[in-house]
Amino acid sequence: MEFATEPLIQAAIGGFMLNMMNLYQESKKAKADRVPKDTLYWLFFAFWPIAGALLAYIYTASGYDIKGWLAFTTGLTVPTTIQSIIDKGTHSLNPFSDIDDVEQ
Repeated sequence: MEFATEPLIQAAIGGFMLNMMNLYQESKKAKADRVPKDTLYWLFFAFWPIAGALLAYIYTASGYDIKGWLAFTTGLTVPTTIQSIIDKGTHSLNPFSDIDDVEQ
């Protein structure tokens, strides 16, 4: 199976842009109100672009054709996507109560 790396790069750029937007918003706050930039902060700074690329990989490996703007927004919205997946599994009494809820 031939695999395109372009969607992965575009999604990683989207995840990186999310980081840059957050840093920009932080720069507008007073220094006393800013989030401390400790090791955990920088770990997540590196994590979001990787998670965006991983999500793009999962989409393309599943047969979806994503590229360009869709790949970029996949990386940009990866925190929300991951959170909604976690919420679906943890806040439901029966996460996959019907076999139709699970993608084959």
